[in-house]
Amino acid sequence: MNQIDWQFVATLFFVAAAVYFLIRRIVRFCKQRPGCAGGSCTGCDAGAAKTPNFVSLDQLKNPR
Repeated sequence: MNQIDWQFVATLFFVAAAVYFLIRRIVRFCKQRPGCAGGSCTGCDAGAAKTPNFVSLDQLKNPR
């Protein structure tokens, strides 16, 4: 088999890309800083949780 099969080349490319993204994801996970990451979760001193601003149904109705 002297010729390279294009399906084999494409398969190698996709496997190499998958391995690259997995390794990159693992490195990012390992470099993650401990803590709340700026959010207010249980046990964090990030302050009081802000109440969300909801849109009322009256604002969604078409004025006619």
